[in-house]
Amino acid sequence: MTIRFEASCPDGLCPGWSFILKGETPVEANKFEINFMCDQDDRIAFHFNPRFTESDIICNSFMANHWGKEERCSNFPFGIEEPFQIEICSDNEHFHVYIDDTKIMQYKHRVEDLKTITKVQVVNDVNISSLEIAKKHHY
Repeated sequence: MTIRFEASCPDGLCPGWSFILKGETPVEANKFEINFMCDQDDRIAFHFNPRFTESDIICNSFMANHWGKEERCSNFPFGIEEPFQIEICSDNEHFHVYIDDTKIMQYKHRVEDLKTITKVQVVNDVNISSLEIAKKHHY
């Protein structure tokens, strides 16, 4: 596992924050991951995992030392060496995932206390051109 980016937000990343990653995948890309984690233990509240070998996006949570039930999104908008933008934001019920401004999925929260989600990590086969974490304004 190669860590490309990691940041902590002690006050919590959910709900109300937006994570925007701009980048592209290298020629030899197999998969990459964006993980929203709980800093005080090993829980992964949201695991977003595009897999190029399967042309699928796998989403899951890791809690109590095991993975939960996988959710798959077969809408696979990624191409090798093609630039993309991923935005992941959260409300009280779901993570919402947008690729190039098009909503591709939502993932129901499995961690009850959203304020414990304090870390975000990007790993494996992705070249990051920019990354932004910002408070989302709801109107």
